[in-house]
Amino acid sequence: MDNLQICLASNIKYYRKQLHLSQEKLAEKANASANYIALIENGKYFPSLPMIQQIAKALNVETLDLFDRKALQFQNIEIIKAEIIENITKVVNTAFDKKRD
Repeated sequence: MDNLQICLASNIKYYRKQLHLSQEKLAEKANASANYIALIENGKYFPSLPMIQQIAKALNVETLDLFDRKALQFQNIEIIKAEIIENITKVVNTAFDKKRD
């Protein structure tokens, strides 16, 4: 996956989450399937320009906003935060499990 695709996928996911939309709701608004949106967000598929425009419209952003590197940086921060929380949760759960035994 190249940087352009990473940027697009991350920004779609970022803007979707900002609107508190599920992949299903975004798909409905963009006239696509939820599986198709998931493939785009996971970087497994690069949509056509008309589909990118439909997705942008559904997200209430300009098409070029989906290629903005700034949102990609924020998305990366959110991923890091989620990973840290997940790791802390695992450590705490492991500690509690050991204490119970």
